Amino acid sequence: MSVVEDLNAQITAGRIIFDPPSSTAARLKTELLGDNDGIMVSELLQTLVLEVSKLQKIRISSIIRTEGHHGSGRAFDVGNEDIAAMLLPAIATDAKVQKLNIDEIIFDATVAGQSDRNHWNYDVGQKHNYNSATLDQHKNHIHFAVRAARSRSK
Repeated sequence: MSVVEDLNAQITAGRIIFDPPSSTAARLKTELLGDNDGIMVSELLQTLVLEVSKLQKIRISSIIRTEGHHGSGRAFDVGNEDIAAMLLPAIATDAKVQKLNIDEIIFDATVAGQSDRNHWNYDVGQKHNYNSATLDQHKNHIHFAVRAARSRSK
């Protein structure tokens, strides 16, 4: 099966859901599956979403936006941040970050009971301490981004 077929299976199984309303959910699904026009998600991002959804049921709140890695189809946000304490220990490790080509993980870990706000954070594939302003913007979602590789355009 292809990554897109596997993603569709995870969506059908309810392992990947999308933010409401239905118009937003439909757009996010189209972006994830690469059925949109314009900026396309990278295959690396699709693979990361698939692997994350195998660990926990996720609600995607954002994929393609104008800024940062979102603007190049290399980032997505998990809006059900209540899963962070279970999800991030399994994926925010040096080995998993390297294996899954993760560039960034940004989340304020105090939301999940950690004393270090940067407990699970990465930038350029390395553990990283983001500033307070960045962390303040990442209390209600977990941001993931992949390295620039194997991106495609339509």
